[in-house]
Amino acid sequence: MQAAIYVRVSTEDQARHGYSLAEQRDACYRRAVSLGAASILEFADEGVSGALLDRPGLNALREAVREGRVDVIVVRDPDRLSRKLAHQLLLTEEFEKAGVRLDFLDFTWQDTPEGKLFYSIRGAIAEFEKEKIRERMTRGKTQKAKQGGIPIGFYNYGYSYDPETETVSVLEEEAAVVKNIFQWFIEEDLGVNGVAKRLNEQGIPTRKRKNLWHRMVVRQILTNPAYKGLWRYKGIDIPVPAIIEPHTWDKAQEKLREARRLWAGKSQQDYLLSGLVTCADCGNTMTGVYAKWWGVKDRRYTCRKSSQGARNKGCIPIKMILAAPVEAVVWEQVCSWLQDPECLVTAALEASPQAEEVRCELQRIERHLKEVEKGRVAILDAMAAGLLELDAQTKNKLGELKRRKERLEQRQRELAAALQGIEGAAGKLAEFRALAQEVLAKLDELNFAEKKALVRALVTQVIVSGRVSPGKQGLNGVNVTVLARIPEPGKSGNITII
Repeated sequence: MQAAIYVRVSTEDQARHGYSLAEQRDACYRRAVSLGAASILEFADEGVSGALLDRPGLNALREAVREGRVDVIVVRDPDRLSRKLAHQLLLTEEFEKAGVRLDFLDFTWQDTPEGKLFYSIRGAIAEFEKEKIRERMTRGKTQKAKQGGIPIGFYNYGYSYDPETETVSVLEEEAAVVKNIFQWFIEEDLGVNGVAKRLNEQGIPTRKRKNLWHRMVVRQILTNPAYKGLWRYKGIDIPVPAIIEPHTWDKAQEKLREARRLWAGKSQQDYLLSGLVTCADCGNTMTGVYAKWWGVKDRRYTCRKSSQGARNKGCIPIKMILAAPVEAVVWEQVCSWLQDPECLVTAALEASPQAEEVRCELQRIERHLKEVEKGRVAILDAMAAGLLELDAQTKNKLGELKRRKERLEQRQRELAAALQGIEGAAGKLAEFRALAQEVLAKLDELNFAEKKALVRALVTQVIVSGRVSPGKQGLNGVNVTVLARIPEPGKSGNITII
């Protein structure tokens, strides 16, 4: 007989129950030997919450079961497998189907309706216990915040936090950087990105000391009221040592608001393909820019990311593709699809997820729905047997299961509709033809917003590769690939979609 032992311990378990991996391992080994195991495999998870199903040790155990390398699994008790009832039921069913027996040291497992009910009730109680602990911790943190205490770790740049004393103090070296950030932003016309650039140019280290300053990090500092002495936790203001004066922070907020107003008031260029274009050479999305390139200022698409801290700066040398020729190619393809609906269906099916992938996800959703229903039935059975009362916690648990079921059913309906669209696309050619005729009849009358809506209804992605030689116009040396999508029921803009 091939046996496997599974042990798990979290920090919470060690503190509350005195569990340890060594104690579990020794006890499980002795049980496996007493059962007559010829060989014993060990799987362990240390410091991992039982609320998670994705655990390295448990994953390895499930793989060994699927490969037929295990006949019996020895575990301290059902809580070690999982703290969640649905997960316990899932694992039990999975092991049973593989012909593997579960043996618990502190729990007598009986493969009978009564035994399974008791097993389910025990799992439900364990899950309730965990929820109670979490609720008490949340209440305690909120109460501490109301009293001016620090309920969670405080790790803002410019500060030091001592978890032993739960006190916050100022780190003078970093605080000086914070003061510079506010001063540069308020008194100099640098902007958020300019401040990040200066920090990088001066070699000032970040908190992690191994990455560049990003403009979003600078913006977070400028908008964080902790630096004026008020740290916000779930709507509660907690006093902390201030690094800047409140009026300095207020000036920064006013300048940020003014910058947003100026940006909103600027004349914006229209880009038909915004959000759809990807550079095949560097992998970046290509955004619309109105820029001068070799002495000519025009609308272009570029993969260049100039913001400080961007992980991928884009192609080198800089790639700038004229917007008009790319948009003309895509618009011509859209018109071609409208004139030949069969071509649209073929192209869309090639670009869309395979039906088999959708079916697999549907099967996963159905399994999850069965788990939820089993959990609900287990609680109702426990109530019927007088083992649980319909108190507030039980109502909350039933409500949670109901909400989860509703979310899963919503996703199930979405996947079913997607599968129907994939499988039934070829049968909708008559509807596509009717749509195409309707749109073609008023194609010349469409405004920009309607054209953009039509493009988004029929195009899922535009992939650009290659580059235009400096000083040249058009798309010489550039390849444009347009991926189609099957229109979904409903409306997009003012263009009616099937």
